[in-house]
Amino acid sequence: MRTATLLACAFMASLPLSARAGVCKAWSLPVQVAAIPSTPINEASGLEASRAYPGRLYHHNDSGDDLRFFVTDMTGGDLKIVNLKGPKPVDMEELSLGPCGAKTCLYLGDIGDNGGNRSEVSFTILPEKQTYAETETPLRVVRARYPDGSRNVEAFAVHPNGDLFAITKPVDARMTKPGPASVYRLSANQLRQTEGVQVFAKLGELDLPNLLSDLPFYGWIPTGLDISRDGKRAVLLTYMAVVELGFDLSQGVPATLTAGDNVSVFRAPPLTQQEAITLLPDDSGFLYDSEAGRKAQTFPLNKVTCTER
Repeated sequence: MRTATLLACAFMASLPLSARAGVCKAWSLPVQVAAIPSTPINEASGLEASRAYPGRLYHHNDSGDDLRFFVTDMTGGDLKIVNLKGPKPVDMEELSLGPCGAKTCLYLGDIGDNGGNRSEVSFTILPEKQTYAETETPLRVVRARYPDGSRNVEAFAVHPNGDLFAITKPVDARMTKPGPASVYRLSANQLRQTEGVQVFAKLGELDLPNLLSDLPFYGWIPTGLDISRDGKRAVLLTYMAVVELGFDLSQGVPATLTAGDNVSVFRAPPLTQQEAITLLPDDSGFLYDSEAGRKAQTFPLNKVTCTER
């Protein structure tokens, strides 16, 4: 019975949507393209595919790890560990590639706050380059806080214009009734600052509980984000789905999310605790993986492509 249900879900994921141009109308079924080694990537929480160096992936672990990231090829091979100078993160949850002046940088976000009690979060910024030393010195670290109190966040991405967008993981104390996700922005100018604490600007909300009302509550919780190279679309991962945002976050957040109109929803049997997503370098689809590395020698990296737009 379970097998039949999973097959049915996968079939539904591939059905076309009545979408206007720009929003994906049909997604492929997920295909495992790699087995990522769980040593040392034992709790994968961030994932990025390089455009500057084709075939390269960046990864990092969730809370408890040191200030470091990992580089692999698209199969999970050719592993390199890159340590960064700086204090141990509180809860690193996401990374992104984006502009930093004339360069492209890696942004590593120490942004998790399960207890909802952090007064500030931070982003460690490092230029992307062809070869990394065993230990690197970051370009800078940017400290930030939210204008309306502590927020738990696992999803952020840097826009091609240099602004950073963060989407909250809204969960109540008992983790039973998450509400809409809030969207915040740090400007490119704020990300150039090294003194003081920058303040996010709140842009609006994404009503994922309404959009994904057929899913249990944990299907509404954002865990990863990536923005297309032209900035006009983004993919938002939850524990049970991927929502393609068919709008430019730099232009604001729509009041209503409508599947087949301004968003496209991908549903398929989820990976265990899926928390990391990246668009493919050509934006034709996305890769996503999970935090299941502690339970096996490897964990799957899945690929999904848009088959009709």
